[in-house]
Amino acid sequence: MSDPNGTGPLGRFVREFYAARRAASRTGNLASLRRFMVADVRWSEPDVGAHVGSIRGRDAVLDMIRRALETTGGSFDLAVASTVETGRHVAASIEWSADKEGRRIEGRELAVFEVRDGRIVSARFHADDLADDREFWNEGPDALP
Repeated sequence: MSDPNGTGPLGRFVREFYAARRAASRTGNLASLRRFMVADVRWSEPDVGAHVGSIRGRDAVLDMIRRALETTGGSFDLAVASTVETGRHVAASIEWSADKEGRRIEGRELAVFEVRDGRIVSARFHADDLADDREFWNEGPDALP
């Protein structure tokens, strides 16, 4: 059953995950996020830079977050704007921002999480402006052409 703000248990779980991610980003303790994901979590981000794409495993997801924070000097920030859920899935509208090399980017994406037994089993992200994201994130030797 949803609360008066329209958020049910999975929506609250996703909000808790993003709040913990924000706190972990500030302290550098990304290991604190391990409790939110199964060990072999499937995570699919748009291919916009060397640190993202199809990722498998909790440690690989934490490494992706670490590299995004390093690339942006710790400025990469995400917040849940709204959620809608079913029994095992929750879709979240995510607002995010980052600064890199004197450029600021702000965006929105749709994140769809599958949650079982209180842990993220899979996550798939759909960017609002893929071209702008690619221009901003495209870095390193494995950068996209």
